[in-house]
Amino acid sequence: MINEPTVLNEEQLSHGSLTGEVPFWDHPFVKGYMKRPTNYQFFTTVEQSLALYKRQRIDDKDIMLLKVLGDAICANEDQLRRYLSSQMSRSEVSKRLDKFRQLSLADRWHVRLKDDEHEDIKPPAPYTLGIAGNKLLKYFYPEEFYLDPNQWDKLGVYGIQRYVAVNELRCSLMESRVVKEWKFKAEIKGFSRAKRPFAVANVHSPKGLLTFIVERIHRGQDFLSYLKERLNEWKVLFEKTNQFRFYEMEEGVPIVVLNVSTYSLAEHVQYELMLDTFPFTIWLCVDEFMPEGIERSFVIPRSDGLHRTALNFLKRND
Repeated sequence: MINEPTVLNEEQLSHGSLTGEVPFWDHPFVKGYMKRPTNYQFFTTVEQSLALYKRQRIDDKDIMLLKVLGDAICANEDQLRRYLSSQMSRSEVSKRLDKFRQLSLADRWHVRLKDDEHEDIKPPAPYTLGIAGNKLLKYFYPEEFYLDPNQWDKLGVYGIQRYVAVNELRCSLMESRVVKEWKFKAEIKGFSRAKRPFAVANVHSPKGLLTFIVERIHRGQDFLSYLKERLNEWKVLFEKTNQFRFYEMEEGVPIVVLNVSTYSLAEHVQYELMLDTFPFTIWLCVDEFMPEGIERSFVIPRSDGLHRTALNFLKRND
């Protein structure tokens, strides 16, 4: 089952990019489904999955790629190539992903705009763990969390879009070599019932360790109500401890990072929620600025509006 878009008003749809377009990974009118190959083989048990390794149908490099995919939850093919650029070529990543699809280690998603009959827009295909891949990783890394493939029935195509979008931020930070730790859905220490952030990252900076508390806005949801509820709950928690702490992560200076697709959407969120009035620091990371470099993708809310800021410590270090 794939999520159907909620009813959106003209205002929600109007916050396009600087060119007036709605970016693909934030577009509310998309369709998506798993696209399996004709030679698909179905492995559902730990024993069957382990047999693939023991019989050398997959090797240690395959396990490496599988773990990168599992840690990313959902990433597109280009992002996986970038994550593994120091370990294997782009073509090798693609060949291994094709093999993963055949062996139910990974699933490839076909995601397109609903009215795009001629498929003029062909974004890199998103990948998620397959049943065999999930079983194998849980056997080799029992202490780690890997999303059950069945959960995509609930998360649907909007979930695919959100994870691919946030993985672009994650991938860019890793290419800058500033990320120390990254966890999706990390639990806030001491507040087990509190809403968990989409992701949490510890990031090195000239002023010490920063903790990025990442939330992704998607225009296919009632994002203002969603965000307002989370920020107000976190405000209450922050006022009790003056800090955010997360299990199994080092404590850094907390910064809530709202990942949005366009600058106009960032302006809309600032106008509606007055982000500068919260007791913790909030930055917005804007997708449409990322081609200029992750260091130039951030804007900071202040009482007089948004201020684009160059964070040179995030500049890619080749």
